[in-house]
Amino acid sequence: MDLAAFHQQFREEAAENVRVLQDGLLALETEAGAGQRRATVDRIFRAMHTIKGSARVLGFEPISRLAHALENLLGELRQERRVFDRPLADALLRGGDAILALSDAAVAGRAPPLDVEALIASLPASAEAATPPAALASPAAPPEPPRVAPPSSPRAAGQTVRVRVDRLDRMLNLAGELVVSQQTLANHADELRTLQAAVEQQLHALRQLEAELARLRFSPMQRQALDLRLAAAHEAGARASLLVQQQTERFSRHTGQHELLVRDLEQEVMAARLLPIATVFGGLPRAVRDLAQATGKQVRLSLHGETVELDRKVLEAIADPLLHLVRNAVDHGIEMPEERQAAGKAPQGHLTVRAEAASSEVRVVVTDDGRGIDPQHLREQAARRGIISAESAAHLPDHEALDLIFAPGFSTASVITDISGRGVGMDVVRQNLAELGGRVEVESQPGLGTSVTLILPLTLVTTRILLVRVGRDSFALPVSACRGVIWIDRQQVQSLEGQPIVEHEGRTVAVRNLAELLGTEAPATNSGAGRTPAVLTGGPQRLVALLVDELLDEREVVVKPLGALLAPQRRFGGAVQLGDGCLVLLLNPAHLIPSVRNTPLETPATAPRVRRLLVADDSFATRELIRSVLQSAGYEVVVAVDGADALEALRSEPIDLVISDVEMPRLNGFELVTRIRAEREFHHLPVVLVTSLASEEHRRRGLEAGAQAYIVKSQFDQQSLLEVIRRLLGDER
Repeated sequence: MDLAAFHQQFREEAAENVRVLQDGLLALETEAGAGQRRATVDRIFRAMHTIKGSARVLGFEPISRLAHALENLLGELRQERRVFDRPLADALLRGGDAILALSDAAVAGRAPPLDVEALIASLPASAEAATPPAALASPAAPPEPPRVAPPSSPRAAGQTVRVRVDRLDRMLNLAGELVVSQQTLANHADELRTLQAAVEQQLHALRQLEAELARLRFSPMQRQALDLRLAAAHEAGARASLLVQQQTERFSRHTGQHELLVRDLEQEVMAARLLPIATVFGGLPRAVRDLAQATGKQVRLSLHGETVELDRKVLEAIADPLLHLVRNAVDHGIEMPEERQAAGKAPQGHLTVRAEAASSEVRVVVTDDGRGIDPQHLREQAARRGIISAESAAHLPDHEALDLIFAPGFSTASVITDISGRGVGMDVVRQNLAELGGRVEVESQPGLGTSVTLILPLTLVTTRILLVRVGRDSFALPVSACRGVIWIDRQQVQSLEGQPIVEHEGRTVAVRNLAELLGTEAPATNSGAGRTPAVLTGGPQRLVALLVDELLDEREVVVKPLGALLAPQRRFGGAVQLGDGCLVLLLNPAHLIPSVRNTPLETPATAPRVRRLLVADDSFATRELIRSVLQSAGYEVVVAVDGADALEALRSEPIDLVISDVEMPRLNGFELVTRIRAEREFHHLPVVLVTSLASEEHRRRGLEAGAQAYIVKSQFDQQSLLEVIRRLLGDER
């Protein structure tokens, strides 16, 4: 029998059972009741037993051996011959990760990507050899026999069927095309109503003509002929009016039925494309557990709304941004236990991820009860890095200061590690959401916590748009990116830092001319005095009013991808076809308006001087390697063989940044940073520690000493080091 047909099914089954293992282990770390713990252990034991048996039947021996070893550990835990602790949980989680990797390789026909025997040898010692085989199984719950799901029976096939994702995509696109045809039918219905009005107008004109002729004198023969002609005209007009009315009513009924069918078909096809957001939530508990363990924090994660459904493509697109937000909340938001207790909080932080369906959108809210975000700290950091001027930062309201976290290269991390703080992430989150037609909002209270809300569309195939006219051209804006429509009087436009603004409902709104942003012919109404329509877009912390010529319509459309010629133009998110066959470009406001505060106030008259960096490392090879990397990037480099040599170099010539190893003779890296911070002249000098010491204790020592960055040698490349240096120096090249 050819078992290859079952390989894909095995991988899916293995992934599901590994998920059961991971969820069960995370639950065991929080469950207190003995009965509940036993049920959880039984569940994950059966999951591992199933993997072992299926792998053995299909000939995947490495997977079977590893699953058997994990099953033995779970069996001992099940029989209370082993205590559940964090090292055991870590080992079982590593084993689950390895099974997933081995399954992918086995199904794809590749060699195992890891040494299975070495991994098994690294597991906690098993008591299996000293225990009779009969004692390894619980009498109350005998192990399940190896099983592989058989081919679908006719009855099962009638209940569920596997459909390729690309086929669902094509079906949904075709359903979306029906939306366009529905708009065409609606246009025809409007034309029929216009025709009916024209017939009625013609009959009215005929009656007026008849009244005028009645006042004129004609011979009896002429009057008789005229009356016959008028009667025939009235009869023809009445027949035409009746026919047009009947056709209009019949066509309207047909259009209404067609609209209902299209809507039902679209909803059914879309429902087949939807998946519960639990598929994205599933990896968060493990990520929070591992990150909390790595940072020495205590974090409790709560998930809500796992049954909320989203389009598969939306889920795939938000998986990384959501994970980044959760990691940010643990790393930046949640405080260390002792810091929380000093602030009157429980030592364990609370992180909540909640999904809520709202009309055609889904909101995913990530909330923590950590230290929150200090707007003043954001202003200072932004000014120091040259994102905005110091004067602008001083006048920036708190709600707009929060928007600074989305600036490229911005980070609030006091120390840069391999976890976070390299100034990349939040800008990518906003960009990814904008490309989906969604948006991200942030609320924070210092000392109380932060809440980040992702607002997502249910589907990416169809979207509601606002049609606007700019000069002689029409463009579409996604309704999800529009926060309202206002009319702007030219007399009310003011200037702030050379930028046009208006006051709207007590808020300052930047004004931009859409024609100028697009480089098209300027609309006549956007020049001179008068009231001009404008579309509000942007986030709640930064609103922008786009001036347009005319607001045309709002409708549901199918978004078509752009060809290779226009694809690089990020200002456009696609094209839409209207009911009359015309194509209109869909604008992407996120890329259309890169910033409303990036106008430079000063232009440097001279080229910036070359930055001088000091590299301290007792290893000649490492020292020369880092020197080569930095010199290739355009920096001037001074080297030191240890911490004491580095201090002498600092006192003899101006240095802009120090890169130091930790383990060095005479004066190590921690001591060097402490000495630098103790001297007033070097108090603000940026210091980057580059070391092989990867423990959390060493990271904390680096932070406490005053280093701005801590990079583990095994976890960074040349580019990451240069990015850290440029950010600390405020270098935008």
